[in-house]
Amino acid sequence: QNLELQLSEVEMIQAMYPEEGAVVLDNVLILQDVRNYLDQQGQAPANVAFTVKLGWIEQDNNVEEDAADDPIMFELHCNLPHEYPNISPELFVRCDILRREEQKDLNIKLTEYANELINLGELCIVPTLQWIQGNLSSYIDNSLVLSNKPSAKEPVKPEGERFCLPGKPGVVCIEGDEKAVSDYFARLRRLNWKRITSRHREDSFTLKRKFTSFQEVAFSVHGGRNYHMDLGQFSQYLHDHGLGEMFQIIFGVDGK
Repeated sequence: QNLELQLSEVEMIQAMYPEEGAVVLDNVLILQDVRNYLDQQGQAPANVAFTVKLGWIEQDNNVEEDAADDPIMFELHCNLPHEYPNISPELFVRCDILRREEQKDLNIKLTEYANELINLGELCIVPTLQWIQGNLSSYIDNSLVLSNKPSAKEPVKPEGERFCLPGKPGVVCIEGDEKAVSDYFARLRRLNWKRITSRHREDSFTLKRKFTSFQEVAFSVHGGRNYHMDLGQFSQYLHDHGLGEMFQIIFGVDGK
């Protein structure tokens, strides 16, 4: 009965994600081996093991659909012991954009969620995929945190003044006409960042410009090739330009 359930679940996943390469079996013959065994025409099969490769796109109401990022790819590796779903499967999710500690925490919570489903006597692979898609956003680097400069190119300058803080974390501030800012941000997102999203936006005819020219700023770079910035100095920089509240908005912590 367990193998029948496993076979049904994998076939359902294949039907849900029919795109080529979305569901990759470690052994391309394993499902047929399971069918043969269930029909009493073969030996006990090996574990059913496979990888589901899917894309995730953050929903951003400030960005037009055709300017959205390419999807962030993640992989869920599954190994189903013969006793599954009576016991937990081996699951591991991988997403290249995540740092090591983020990926570790994601997998811990993923395992906890899968175990909860198993304790309820439920199949867990499909719900686990849905859980990843619903929770991945909380593990993506802070919005507007840029790990790399785009291929050593000069930043594309918009019709408006702002600053650019490259490194870890990276921040871009854009000022100007609403359409010019939106167009610039759409172009910026297409560059070779690991990840960039909009953390905060203000639309008002009464707002005054905070900057008079473009600046690429840096504050006591630490960490050699990792380009880590001194956030205390960055917080002071924001305060000096009347943007002290932005530190809390960007990073979720007080800059004091």
